[in-house]
Amino acid sequence: MLSQAINGSRVILKDISRIFAREVRFHGIRPNLATIFLTYRCNSRCQTCSMWKLPAKEAEDKEIGFSEWKRIIDALHDAGIMNIELFGGNVLLRKALLIDILHYLKDKGIKVFLPTNQIGLDEEVASAINECVDTVYISTDGTGQYQDLIRGQDGASARSKNTVSMLLKLRGSRPNPCLVCNTTVSRHNVSILEDLVEYAISADFDEIHFEYAGEFTREHIADSVIDGLEPSPYYLKQDESILVDQAGARLLKKKLDEIKQKYTGCGLNISTVNIDVLSEKNLYEGTIPCRKCYVERTEVTVDPSGNVIICPFINNYVLGSLISSSFEEVWNNTRHKRFRQEQNRGNLEMCAHCILGAQRNPGILTSLKRIYYTRVQPYNYKKAREKAPSACGKNA
Repeated sequence: MLSQAINGSRVILKDISRIFAREVRFHGIRPNLATIFLTYRCNSRCQTCSMWKLPAKEAEDKEIGFSEWKRIIDALHDAGIMNIELFGGNVLLRKALLIDILHYLKDKGIKVFLPTNQIGLDEEVASAINECVDTVYISTDGTGQYQDLIRGQDGASARSKNTVSMLLKLRGSRPNPCLVCNTTVSRHNVSILEDLVEYAISADFDEIHFEYAGEFTREHIADSVIDGLEPSPYYLKQDESILVDQAGARLLKKKLDEIKQKYTGCGLNISTVNIDVLSEKNLYEGTIPCRKCYVERTEVTVDPSGNVIICPFINNYVLGSLISSSFEEVWNNTRHKRFRQEQNRGNLEMCAHCILGAQRNPGILTSLKRIYYTRVQPYNYKKAREKAPSACGKNA
């Protein structure tokens, strides 16, 4: 017991030290992560995203090639960024480019994160992922017909299963790439979350992450104009909201608590923290508990044309090009500071509804709450299960 307490204290102290290191980066405006969009094109038809509605030909015409991306990656690497997330759209629509970039990032020792809808993920891509990627987020919002319906594609469920099987076979006994069942929680799937945990266990995922849906309204956008520029986010409210209502918020909290009590210690890493830190009111209003933005200070976002943009959601506010300018000329320049001034004044209503605020923006107090949800609470659940074990998927 004493050794467990000592080890647990060491882990929590490391977490706290990371929080304060993050604060140092925040105040120093020093990024340590980059998100690069290889494309805005997407061939899913997800009910929780409107990116697929963007004009595909117009988006394709603006995309840059491998030589330009090499220059950008070199600039990011030289700026000390050793963590890069490859994002889209569907990055698999640029298969040859994706494979080249994966190997280039691997050669430079950069840690790679890759979310994917799996459309176009064949053995050649899987092999490159197996060799070069540290974490793969496999978008899985339901099982069976629920997955097909929410993702807007027939065969989406089968594709998820095939992808996991293919990557597990290639990985063998190695720990990487870590396979994450990544679930966007919305009103469409709040009632089937336990089914997803059972699926993740049966499919041999390493982790399951429950992330809440994001949604901006036209009013949020109209109240976020900066210097005459109206943002153009890809999470737009459609005819019907994807957020849970008040009853759905209570149900969501209840179900996640039941899942953690039942499955903690079952061999599947279950992450619910990005929903845990949101109140029921946050959930049904689509708000976040913090307007302080770490993303614009500690993360570099690059669009498919090679421009550094202020964030993934205000993606038409351009700081500069990493093809024609150096990183020092683009990062924290006059235009960057102008945005920060408006954001700090609370003049951008979108920031109060930005789901990245829950995922990547937590301040010190919220970060300490996250430590409780990820360290202390699971430990308590695990000890309770050891005293009174219950059925737990394949480990029952």
